[in-house]
Amino acid sequence: MNDAKRALRTEMRRVRATISDRHHRSDAIWASVLPICRDLANANPTPGPLRVLAFVGTGGEPDTGALIEELTASGCSVLLPRVDGEEMVAVGFVPGHDLVRGAFGIFEPLGPAVQPRMIDVVIVPGLAFTTDGHRLGQGGGFYDRYLPLLRPDCVTIGVCFREQIVETVPGEAHDRIVGNVITDAVQE
Repeated sequence: MNDAKRALRTEMRRVRATISDRHHRSDAIWASVLPICRDLANANPTPGPLRVLAFVGTGGEPDTGALIEELTASGCSVLLPRVDGEEMVAVGFVPGHDLVRGAFGIFEPLGPAVQPRMIDVVIVPGLAFTTDGHRLGQGGGFYDRYLPLLRPDCVTIGVCFREQIVETVPGEAHDRIVGNVITDAVQE
């Protein structure tokens, strides 16, 4: 692994551990993400509900409970990631069905995988982002391998707390960028 990435991961984990009021600040992130999803749902040219791959926030990530609840209530088809071996897959989330603790201790849904090309929006966690979409993940490469499988018109939204925005992220050839980055910073 790149030493610069390792050092930034260590620093961002430290920074993220100091973030207080995670629940309230997560709501501020979702207040910017949800209108994007609503607009996309209204303009969705494909039949059926908007298909949104979210994630279960863990280890200092934004709390996604309210996001998942709101997306479901608004008629979106919510998908969550599951790690199968070395790959990440998207699986439909059904409210009221239990999630199981999967790879890396993260809660995941059971069920069949949805083809990546069926997804309309992917909400991407990260340890650090630049404002132009470069991302530092946890180091497993799951999103870097998954994002290229999406349709070119799939909307990708990186989410993090404002302290996780950095000037640069050390990059490697396999790293993928996201189309949008949203934090809890006050929008003016």
